[in-house]
Amino acid sequence: MSYLGTTKIGKMFLGSTEIGKAFLGTNLVFQKGGRVVQYIRGGADGSYIDTGITPDNTTRVVIWARNWNPSTANNMLFGYMDSGSNSNGFSLATWAAASTGRIGVYFGDYTNPYTIVNDAFQYLGGYHKYELDGKVFKIDDTTIVTSGSTATISTNGTIHLFGRNTGGTHSDAASPIDIHACKIYKNNVLVRDYTPVNSPSVGLYDAVSDTVFTNAGTGSFTYGTFNPDAYTPLEYITTSGASYFLTPATCSYALPIVTKFKPTSTSAAWFSPIGGRDSNQYNIRCEIFTGNTTYSNGRLYSVLGSGDSTTMYSTTTSGALRNKDIIVVKNNNTFTAYNNHSQLGSVATFSVGSSYSTEIPLAVGATWINNTSTFSSYFVGNIYYVGLGGYNLVPAKVSGIAGMYDTYNDTFYRSITSTHFTAGPEL
Repeated sequence: MSYLGTTKIGKMFLGSTEIGKAFLGTNLVFQKGGRVVQYIRGGADGSYIDTGITPDNTTRVVIWARNWNPSTANNMLFGYMDSGSNSNGFSLATWAAASTGRIGVYFGDYTNPYTIVNDAFQYLGGYHKYELDGKVFKIDDTTIVTSGSTATISTNGTIHLFGRNTGGTHSDAASPIDIHACKIYKNNVLVRDYTPVNSPSVGLYDAVSDTVFTNAGTGSFTYGTFNPDAYTPLEYITTSGASYFLTPATCSYALPIVTKFKPTSTSAAWFSPIGGRDSNQYNIRCEIFTGNTTYSNGRLYSVLGSGDSTTMYSTTTSGALRNKDIIVVKNNNTFTAYNNHSQLGSVATFSVGSSYSTEIPLAVGATWINNTSTFSSYFVGNIYYVGLGGYNLVPAKVSGIAGMYDTYNDTFYRSITSTHFTAGPEL
């Protein structure tokens, strides 16, 4: 709503002409649907939007959203499925728990989904434009998928936002999603043009039908502000072994981790892009590290709990992992590594119990040793992404300083040392 003194104004007029939108500077603050907010958040508690649009082979959805948790399974942004498992549909989601960090999109035949294998995390944390146009899928206007199934989607249900309509039953997203805007087209005709509003009700105002779409499920939407220009996204940040910071996340058995890094050092030493220990004697710890005292970046290890480290990849060839993009995914007590979309080495599985300590903070760029308040195993190379459950850290630059921006909690982290991270290319 807009106010004149203490009186609510349902509509705004200039003379006898109704004003469709009102701006404060360049910011849209009011339109016919109500007072504009930057996003609405929902999904985890059963809240969702029923768009009323039945998908077919001409459907196109463009959505501006952020804050997917890449470590959460089956996190649905929008979707429709005919009648249940393995039916035809039109959806965009993260994939299953064993495939943490992937995006799954499907159009038509569900049995032939197209996914960005293993490294889609870079599109999950942060503010992005997602577009599913028939058989073409784009992120930030970059084409990811160019062909899909030829199956015809039946039209016995409508597309849901913040989840998926499965044969008439809503399936929730698994964690909060923020939707900033959404447009839906059929046969190249705009049929929904959504903007988030918080009055007279919290929901999405559709300029096409001049209607506020409110929560069709349980729970409730929340709303908030977010400035996508608060930071400059970078492809990666680089550390020479002297730049690191401490995260708010503490390691635990259940803490999901997704990280991508590139070791570059030519020295024979331990290099840890992320890690935490409760003592320097390797008691309780959670680490990912490469190299050793014999081989330079020839081995890749992980460790969880009080046991010895487990090797994911090992070779006597010095530099075998140097200058390679490595992705490591931790799901409970299992670590899996990937390079170039393929699994790297063996899966590291630990027998640690669910009572594993949750008191050890995790560092990025080194390993934090909790009880001595020191850092160790300093990383040398590029860091592309760190996802720690509810903390989604992407390389960024703020006020000319390179570091990592937590897109989930809107917090910037820079090196705690006098040596800054080096900024990679701007995105």
